[in-house]
Order: sequence, then C-alpha cells, then structure tokens
Amino acid sequence: MDTTYTAEFFFDGEVLHGRSAVTVQDGIVVAVAPFSGTPQHHVLSPGFIDLQMNGFKSVDISVATESDLLQIDTELLRRGTTSWLGTVVTAPLERLSSCVTSLNATISATDTGCLGLHIEGPFLGTAPGAHNPAWIVPLDSQWCASLPSTVKLITVAPEQANVIEGIKSLVDRGIVVSLGHTRASEEEFAAAVDAGAQMVTHLFNGMSGVHHRDGGIALFALTNKGITAGLIADLVHVSPEAVNLAFSAKGGSGVCLVSDSVAWESEWATRRGIHIVDGAPRLPDGTLAGSSTPLAKCVQHVIQSCGVTLIDALRAATRTPGTLLGYPQMGCVVVGQRADLVLLDEELSVVEARRGLVSIRG
Repeated sequence: MDTTYTAEFFFDGEVLHGRSAVTVQDGIVVAVAPFSGTPQHHVLSPGFIDLQMNGFKSVDISVATESDLLQIDTELLRRGTTSWLGTVVTAPLERLSSCVTSLNATISATDTGCLGLHIEGPFLGTAPGAHNPAWIVPLDSQWCASLPSTVKLITVAPEQANVIEGIKSLVDRGIVVSLGHTRASEEEFAAAVDAGAQMVTHLFNGMSGVHHRDGGIALFALTNKGITAGLIADLVHVSPEAVNLAFSAKGGSGVCLVSDSVAWESEWATRRGIHIVDGAPRLPDGTLAGSSTPLAKCVQHVIQSCGVTLIDALRAATRTPGTLLGYPQMGCVVVGQRADLVLLDEELSVVEARRGLVSIRG
C-alpha cells in the first residue's frame, strides 16, 4: 500500500524544498516530487536522531529490559525520534561492563531505533557535573578494547592520563570520541582532536566556557571546524542567546542537537532525589541531571526562541548526527531507502513519525 505525504516545506537532509510530496511503499521511499496542491503538513523532514538519551519517563536505559527498550522506542518515535543511542553514564568499571554486556544482548534481541550505546564516562575530567567523582578514573585502554561493537560513541576528557593513545585506539575501532566534563587546556584539547576526537558533549555544560582572554573548552569547540558540538536545547541547560551563538559559529552541520533526557520518574531518580525543577531534572543541591525534553522539542525551541533557521535546526537533528555516526543515509530522505520521516505542524509540533513500516501519530 502506498502512502503519500505532502508538506509546505520538505527537508531532504541537504536542501530545504518548497511544497513537496513523498510517497512510501512497504516502508521504502519510492517517489519524491514537487506538489502544487494544498499540503497536509507544514514540514516533512528525515526522522530525528538522538545521540544522547539516557532514558525517558520511567525507563532507565542502563537497566532496560527488552520490554523497556520497546516501550521507550515507542515513546521516542511518537515524539519524532526515529533513531537513537542509549546513553549510560559513569559507574565503577565492573558495573559498567556488566551494564554494557547486558544492553548489548538486549539491543540485539529487539527491533527498535536503537543504533547502539553512548558511554558518557567514567574517563572524565575536572567538571563532573552530576557524575559521581568517586567513580571517575584514568582512561583504561584494556577496558576500552573489550567494548562490543554496540558502543558507537564514548565521552572522555582530554586531561585524562593515557587519553591520546586511548582516543586513537577507539577511533581505529570506529567508535566516535567526544570530549566532555572537562576543563582541559588548549594544548590538551588540540592533542585530543589531533588524535581523532570529533565532538564535544553538551556544549557549555560540564566544561570551561567562553572568555575573551582566558580560553575554555566551549570557545575551543566553537572555533574548531573539525569538532561537532552536541547541544541540549531545552532552554534550561543553555540560554537562547548561547544557542544562537553556537549555531552562528558552526551552523547546522557543526551543531548536533541532543535531548540528554533521563528517566526522571524511575527508581534511579527516586534514589538520587531527582525532581523536575524549573523545567529540568535536578539533584537535591540544584545540579542539573539531564533533561526531560524530547529532541523534537529542542528543534522547536531553537527555531522559535533562538533565531535559528529551519534548515539549520533540522540538519542539526538529522544529517549531522547521522553523518557523525557513519550513517548519513539515516539523516536523509532518498528514493530507495527506508522511510524515516517526521511530520510537523505550523507550530513545529510532531504530527506523525515513521520508521520503515512503523508509523505513529504524535
């Protein structure tokens, strides 16, 4: 059965078109053409790709079962995220190994949009944020060498011992290295980038900042064309002005929007005393502990509140993360490929999302 979607604006992953029609058959895009009638939707885009998603509502990725993974995948798809990385954070290495092994099996056994894992820690630096400093350790190359192919992204700090050889080894295995939770020097940052690091984790958060004489990681990232800046645009972690600065400096091809959502209703959150305060999950002392904002809402925010263009916002949630992971086709709408689509109304809210044969209303 054919399904044709029409929209006032169509972003194919590279170009923003005017009125267009996209036809899907058996979960595959079979036709893309201009459209002259009254469109059904305001925007048609590739599905959103979230590289930093720790959980959502009651489902904590680190302890997710097969049913949990299916549940969170449905929650995310309904909100426009068609592909995602499950993120696990700093823990003792033995516990983290057990978590990764379990999730590797769970992800392999389920048919979801989960592309793999992002390990955020424990090889972090001097800006731990909500991470437990007692569990932060020097980079362990032997441990990293044991990681399964499910691991697609890992966050480390440039000031860590053994970090340069560790980054090179990870990159050689096809794992994307991001720099985060760090106050490294410019020399340490540059050495990590030369070793193959491609990204910074949640720009402006968990790092030294921007100063006109005393450079920090945020400044280095904004001015380095080889670095993609992950950015949480819930408008709590980063102000609208700083979001605008990031996009002005790097454009949609240099910014990767992420949700950094957590399971704020889970047992884990209850144990740590996490509550939603002023729009984001926080520890009892007020420290931010991730977000409760889905990626599509971040896209909406940057357009409506931060002065970012539609094309840059969409690219930062589609082509940029897909390309960074080595899956550029997932951030595009191309005839012959699986239909990963999101449809937005005039308020840029999700009306419908589709991944192959699966379609769900927002």
